[in-house]
Amino acid sequence: MGRVWRRVRIGVLATDALGVLAGYGAATFAHHQLLARQLGGHLWPVYPVLAAAVALITVNLAWMQGLYRRWALLGTYPLYPRLAGTSTYGVVGVIMLSYFLGGPPFVSRSWLVVAWLGSMLGLVASRLFWRRRIQLHLARGEWLRRVLIAGGNQHGIAVARQLADPRHGTEVVGFLDDYQRPGTEIADGLTVLDHPAHAAAVAERLDVEQVIIIGGALSWESQRHLAELVTRPDRRVEAWVSPTFYDLLTTSTEMTHVGHVPLLYLYPTRLRGVGAALKGFVDGAVALVLAVALSPAWLFWWLKAKRLGVPMVDRQRVLSASGAFELMGLHAGLVHSPVVARLPALFNVLRQEMSLVGPRPIEPRELRTHERWWSSLASMRPGLTGLWRLNGGDMMVEERAALDLYYVRNYSIALDAQILYLTARALAGRTVGALARWQPEETPAGQPRPEPMAPRPRTSPPVGIPTPAGWRHMGPDR
Repeated sequence: MGRVWRRVRIGVLATDALGVLAGYGAATFAHHQLLARQLGGHLWPVYPVLAAAVALITVNLAWMQGLYRRWALLGTYPLYPRLAGTSTYGVVGVIMLSYFLGGPPFVSRSWLVVAWLGSMLGLVASRLFWRRRIQLHLARGEWLRRVLIAGGNQHGIAVARQLADPRHGTEVVGFLDDYQRPGTEIADGLTVLDHPAHAAAVAERLDVEQVIIIGGALSWESQRHLAELVTRPDRRVEAWVSPTFYDLLTTSTEMTHVGHVPLLYLYPTRLRGVGAALKGFVDGAVALVLAVALSPAWLFWWLKAKRLGVPMVDRQRVLSASGAFELMGLHAGLVHSPVVARLPALFNVLRQEMSLVGPRPIEPRELRTHERWWSSLASMRPGLTGLWRLNGGDMMVEERAALDLYYVRNYSIALDAQILYLTARALAGRTVGALARWQPEETPAGQPRPEPMAPRPRTSPPVGIPTPAGWRHMGPDR
């Protein structure tokens, strides 16, 4: 399996270099010129030379930042800002090269800007292509990394369940544990395979590539044995350590050293400063534009509510970091889609009670089941949409909370934009499908048009729109 991923890494590196070259080539074409200067007695085309050089610089910078490691090849969200950073450094490299080649700066500033944007697009297109290909193989059960969980407590079980999804590129084969006998089934068909002292033999027998050590779940002797096993120069398996309070780590961490002691630095959970101001501005501006654009729809729903004799807006009490507030939504008799029904919550966004993107709104009655994560979930305002809405299907409370925690830990404007785009695309797809059903069918001449069938009551989520998991019993989306 390591050989397969080495080939994939080489392929990604090659397409990244081609993407940068394509970006700089497009900039040259758009600039409508191909400069050539007399350098060292020879006539060299300057722009192609710079493009080739900066492609090498960019992929080397990406390599040094770890963007060709396995986690990056799986296409996690923090990858794309780092790619943008390498493109920026590449432009700086062009400027430096233009001076080293001699004479005054001879690269056009407009060419630099277009080349910078083109190289970013090329890198993103390369990664999207490979991400799609990798996900197809993972969905077929191929290219999976076999993993052992060292520690069979509740923390280890939660990690195993989270990694059981093939989209993460992992296949959990079982547990190593100090306190339970081999053969004991402890989670979803996964058993204790052996004692941690026999980790090397188990890994070789089952072709395991990675061991995840659950902090606090093993004896000190077993933790020391595993640490020695995976840090030897001739090691056959990699190791990751999952801290004991992983569900409380609501933010990004950074490894640092104080007095030669390795420590995890925890970043503040709440947005503050420029980040909070930027998110608030985007939320307010987009919500205001949408609220005004939906003026005809507000009027239609108001008239429909008057005709049906029902209130146009229902209110539901939900929780946030600053306390409870009334979440606004259309009456159930006015619309069928839970996404459309939540549009009046745009006014909650304008009142700074919610965000466009954020964790799922929690009702007071749900607080007991979400208590262990509440301090983390409350670190950001609840959202109209989020990762919880884009992942359909019936999920357990732990899985929904994991999605929200991931968002809190990895928040960025780019992530918000991606979630909003996917939500809008899904909603547009449902709208197109609804319009298609209204299109009249052609019938042969002289034959009567068949009578339309009476609509059946809806008992399942609308087809084509991602809805939050468990939408039939989750309060904010009923």
